[in-house]
Amino acid sequence: MDYKFKSDLLNDLNVRHYIYQATNIAEIDDLFCGDEPVVFYIGYDPTASSLHVGHLLWIKLVKKLQDAGHKPIVLCGGATGKIGDPTWKETQRKMLSYDAILDNIKSINRKLSTLIDFNSDNRAISVNNDDWLSKLKYIDFLRDFGVLFSVNKMLAMDSVSARLERQQHLSFLEFNYMILQAYDFLHLFETYNCVLQIGGQDQWSNMTHGVDLVRRKTGKEAFGLSIPLLLNSDGKKMGKTEAGTVWLDEKLLSPFDFWQYWRNVDDRDVVHLMEIFTDLPLEEIAKYEAFIGSSKINEAKIILADSVTSFVHPTADLNAIHQSATGGVHSDAIATVKLNNPMPLDKVLKEAGFAESATQAKRLIEGGGVKVDDVTIAKYDTVIDKSCLISVGKKKFKKIIF
Repeated sequence: MDYKFKSDLLNDLNVRHYIYQATNIAEIDDLFCGDEPVVFYIGYDPTASSLHVGHLLWIKLVKKLQDAGHKPIVLCGGATGKIGDPTWKETQRKMLSYDAILDNIKSINRKLSTLIDFNSDNRAISVNNDDWLSKLKYIDFLRDFGVLFSVNKMLAMDSVSARLERQQHLSFLEFNYMILQAYDFLHLFETYNCVLQIGGQDQWSNMTHGVDLVRRKTGKEAFGLSIPLLLNSDGKKMGKTEAGTVWLDEKLLSPFDFWQYWRNVDDRDVVHLMEIFTDLPLEEIAKYEAFIGSSKINEAKIILADSVTSFVHPTADLNAIHQSATGGVHSDAIATVKLNNPMPLDKVLKEAGFAESATQAKRLIEGGGVKVDDVTIAKYDTVIDKSCLISVGKKKFKKIIF
């Protein structure tokens, strides 16, 4: 954002690419220059059992603001998760049972408790919007709040208008989402004196609805601050690999594989990601610009990978990860694959996710790129019948257990 903040905290966050838009940036700046802690909230919908790399920017932001003495509220969308936010996708989100939603909330909150402080004097508060949204009386809610929302404005939302232009289905259920999210902000404003909502740039329209609702119902000002989506240099969202989503929960993705994701980012993305995810001075980070495209940029990638991994997985053994990444047998941090029966190596590679097909697996083996317990295996029909460490190339490792 092209704005010079008076608040040192916001100015540092801005130059490190944490701020994208704001409803009234000058007044937000004044808030953070004041003596009182700012109560703010950010929310997530529990659509999976883990958050992923795409959520990491707001988690880091919450931690930075909390460390500076401000008060976070982390809202899990137990109610809005039943509905689904209108998205750019061609279809609405898959409906989850409420039992599945509760299981996801429990799993996500367990991980968040290791990343955000929920125990100190300025501890974060965890809330579930199902606690208040499920108690609303539909007719009363429509009468009190329906008149405050403009259908014209809702239709102009980018995610909504794009679906309509493509003549793709947009259910009335999804259309309610923005009203309920706005009501969340009003509830938190009145209950906790929460004056600021933070969300991704794709949530901007929903956030401004909340700001408007607080002003209309209370006559007081609340604010919205959006953060940019985490994109790579090609403009694509980060957090996906050929193997799937880069989850934050170590049960879904090992610390080793998580570290490898950051170690292998595109050279063009390293400096930008270091500015966001490390605490190094910007002047020091800028020096790595000159090394983009050369082997020396790998030094920066390791710093980045170590920084993000130690934040997300504070108990991870970075020394073991480094040794594993260079071919060592220190495999505590390596993903484990369980197999029931002995099988040829090519099938093991396919079952373990090293290859998408038996043909691809055979090419890897015949090319000399596969090792079992650090011994190169050249025959694809070699039967693997005991637990071992398999490596493909220099960067992919998995433990096989029978």
